[in-house]
Amino acid sequence: MRLKKITTLVLMGLFLWVLVGIPANVRGQDSLHFRVDVDNAAVPHGDTGEWDGTYTDPGTVVFHDGKFHMFRNGFQGWPASVEIGYLTSDDGLTWTEVSPDPVFYTADAPFNVEAALASSAIVEDDGTWVLYFYLWPHQFVTTDPGSVARATAPAPEGPWTMDTEITLGPGSADEWDGGGLSAPSVVKTDEGYVMYYAGSDLQGTGPFSGIGMATSTDGITWTKYNDPATTAAPYAESDPVFLPSTEDGAWDSGFVHQPRVRLTPDGYVMLYRSAQTGGRDKSYGLAISHDGIKWERIGTDPVFSDSDTKLRGIWYSELEYHDGMYYGYFEIQRNYQNQTDIHVGTLNGPLQ
Repeated sequence: MRLKKITTLVLMGLFLWVLVGIPANVRGQDSLHFRVDVDNAAVPHGDTGEWDGTYTDPGTVVFHDGKFHMFRNGFQGWPASVEIGYLTSDDGLTWTEVSPDPVFYTADAPFNVEAALASSAIVEDDGTWVLYFYLWPHQFVTTDPGSVARATAPAPEGPWTMDTEITLGPGSADEWDGGGLSAPSVVKTDEGYVMYYAGSDLQGTGPFSGIGMATSTDGITWTKYNDPATTAAPYAESDPVFLPSTEDGAWDSGFVHQPRVRLTPDGYVMLYRSAQTGGRDKSYGLAISHDGIKWERIGTDPVFSDSDTKLRGIWYSELEYHDGMYYGYFEIQRNYQNQTDIHVGTLNGPLQ
């Protein structure tokens, strides 16, 4: 009996030694999983009848000058006009609304669209604030289908002025992104600017057929990534840099979209959403790249999914990085009601 106890203790000790010797970020799925308080919203939607009285999503978050800044989207239905609210946070977790009124309205956009949704923010060296929006077309109007637009302001509170020209538009009708662009995420680098976006096609291969990339020297004029080896449609004009998984049974084999990209000490890190086509099994994964073009998935499991919310539903997201920590912001349905709030989770780096 004594020998059995000693053997058990030795085995337990060896197990603990091995576990401690493994970096925390590779100790199984939980170590690469956003821990989100799904029962308590970080930013709830507004009161009934207000501009954000039904839905709100995290839009975009940027850390600047010692604070986190959020430009969130608020709306009363979908599709419908979307207005942009502004909040700040000292820790990325607890948020304070700067003003009860939006800082930007869809009606301020100089385009014939249903909604203008904030999607990415940067602050230029001269102090200019820049917001990148994706424009959602009217249901039966295709004047500006699924395009990206840009607005600037001297301060986050505004006044915001949107450029009168589309920043980046869809490809030709037979191209992989000919059906429209959405969810732009812009990264500022030493060489210029890199934009990631979801592209959809018009060929019936899925609502979102991949994630594309474009580069710019000034943040205004953009060139889509184009692999010279692909010369025929749907990749004649440009190419996606990230596609659904081709592995049998992979959770992200349906479609991939909503790229949320940050340049961190780990490299380029992307949070993206996927689901089996037509399913309610929406999940988010992480991918990493050293050059921004070639991407590798981190792990084989989602880092956050519908099942984590008790199947209430997750929609749009945002990713930010600061001081060794990744912050994930998720729009989650409220208790099976037709309303959404913003919830936040964290993930310690490094990721590899």
